[in-house]
Amino acid sequence: MDKEWLFEENVRLNKLKQELEEQKKALKSERDRLADEKKAFEQQKRVLEIGFQKLAADKEMFQAAVKKQKEKEKRARGKKEGDGQREYPDSLKNFRGPGFFGGVTEYASLKKRYKELMKIFHPDNKSGDSFTVACINREFEILKSRYKSK
Repeated sequence: MDKEWLFEENVRLNKLKQELEEQKKALKSERDRLADEKKAFEQQKRVLEIGFQKLAADKEMFQAAVKKQKEKEKRARGKKEGDGQREYPDSLKNFRGPGFFGGVTEYASLKKRYKELMKIFHPDNKSGDSFTVACINREFEILKSRYKSK
């Protein structure tokens, strides 16, 4: 009877050992998969950070060019600095600044860039304002007609 019990216990322990080895392999493969996903996520995060930095730089350049253009127009019309009137993109007919759509070469990429810009600069967002959106819309309309005619 003791031999029988020892044999059954040995079989049970071997099964448990085999199950533990299988679980260990499954955990290792899961850990490897998670490490690969983390690496891919970090790469995507770096790409997005670079994109946001480029957008911020583009916005600063655009705002500086807009400010320069406004000052030039005010001087040309002899307006005072503090007259309280806000000028919108219709006054930017001759604006040739860096723009928000630098590097765009086709209509599909123009639409994609427009959607990205709207997510960032829409007036409902924290960093958005209506003047910038109006400038983006004006530039988008000009470029849209240019790329659709091709």
